[in-house]
Amino acid sequence: MMFNESPRRKQINELVAWGHWFALANILMALIISSGYLLSSPIASTPVSITYTLITWVGHISFITFFGFVLLLLPLCYKVKQPRILKTIGSVIAAIGLALLAFDVLLYSKTGFHITFSSAALLRSETEGQMGAFNWLQWFYLLLLIVVWLMFQLVLANAIHKRIKRFMKVHIGVYVTSAFVTCFIGSHAIHVWADANLYAPVLQQDNMLPLSYPATAKTLMSRIGVFDLQDYKQRQNLQFNDSDITFNYPPKPIYCSVDATQKVLFVSLRNASLSTEPEGLIDNGFHFVSDTLKNDYLMSVVYGLPQGLLPSVAGSQPVTLALSKAFNLDVSMYNHETSNQDNAEQKPFYSSNWDEFTKKLNEQQSGLFMATVTNEELASIDLQDLSATTKILFVAQPENSPYHRLYSNLPIKTTMSTTEDIAPTILTQLGCNAAPNNYTIGQALQSPTRAWAVSSQGRHLIVVHKGLITEVSKDGSFEIRDYMTNEKVLTEIDTNLLSRSIKHITAFSKQ
Repeated sequence: MMFNESPRRKQINELVAWGHWFALANILMALIISSGYLLSSPIASTPVSITYTLITWVGHISFITFFGFVLLLLPLCYKVKQPRILKTIGSVIAAIGLALLAFDVLLYSKTGFHITFSSAALLRSETEGQMGAFNWLQWFYLLLLIVVWLMFQLVLANAIHKRIKRFMKVHIGVYVTSAFVTCFIGSHAIHVWADANLYAPVLQQDNMLPLSYPATAKTLMSRIGVFDLQDYKQRQNLQFNDSDITFNYPPKPIYCSVDATQKVLFVSLRNASLSTEPEGLIDNGFHFVSDTLKNDYLMSVVYGLPQGLLPSVAGSQPVTLALSKAFNLDVSMYNHETSNQDNAEQKPFYSSNWDEFTKKLNEQQSGLFMATVTNEELASIDLQDLSATTKILFVAQPENSPYHRLYSNLPIKTTMSTTEDIAPTILTQLGCNAAPNNYTIGQALQSPTRAWAVSSQGRHLIVVHKGLITEVSKDGSFEIRDYMTNEKVLTEIDTNLLSRSIKHITAFSKQ
């Protein structure tokens, strides 16, 4: 007896086959779009890391794309009887999915993090200003692009459906699936090995792809008793060493003028507490100063760069000083911590005579004055009297306070700042309208563009945001403190903000 295949079963087989070929086409497009992750990430430097980059890219992107097909489209192949409806639904799902992927690639290239629920607030703060600047024509082009992309998916779906009987005769499913599965499993195997051996070129790629959770040695191998977590932690603490970052300073040319008629003073009380708050100046809240900045503190201020980047700019004149001198604005600098030392590198910047510095400060009608002082030296200048004719930035740590504060008579619009913010704030006050990102990692406090700040403390990365200081070491350990009390806070680290901060520094050095 012969049994003929029912029309409905035949239709289901064709629709399922169409779905697989449609998914394969979108996997290839997803791979093309997601290549932006590779271009936005540091180039792999070893054969193992290059191999890992390629197979994890192919394996992971193909997996999440095919998983989307299995989860959202495959069940409909058995339920929907009208191919036209199924093709429309599939095209809409594919268009939205690949559009989100393209947006995530763009977001990653700009910020270093991916679209997640935890990154929603940070994403909103980063983009609301730029989206608000869109005019009606730009919105129209964006809408048109979405429509064109959807039409392309509909054309692709129809083209595959018309030729599905021909495609069903091409038996490549086993080979394609084997290749993707091999890449997926191989990438996780390499990551387990890299995690066990603390192989940095591979581990540094953990955040490269969205929705990526690679297997690790400490969670997998320790469960079966072949991995010593204690030994892992000991080797992890010894694994990473500092490597100097070299770049051209400033990374981009600076084109702006400076008002030579203004008078600006920056003064910092170092290695002592402030007994009484200065009169005539407004308290602008928390100001982060690295504990490890010693003789190079004023250098960090004038360059607007953290301690770790200062060796890379040695020999280059700070933009703050270069622009001031170019427009004949007199510059006077005094550093108490090096005033009695013979430091050849810092001699060109600093005055070694406090009396000479204060004489020029009191007598000159204009100029840029920068100094680190003691309590005795601070007592010899009248900040309240100077505030009538001088724009002042004063950094000090009040008695019984765990943190520094910034006092000023400038129109500052934030209650949180760092050492790196001083240089762009001064240049903005002097009339320079160049983008601070072109010469510093800080921001102008008169018009801050970020609700967070990044700095460094020795070998540790510092991120300041929403009343918290996150300090991350090279081995991945971290500590979160309340910057008002300096007490530890038990909360999860904001990995999206951490990625954004690292991207901010690396983007500056790669301009």
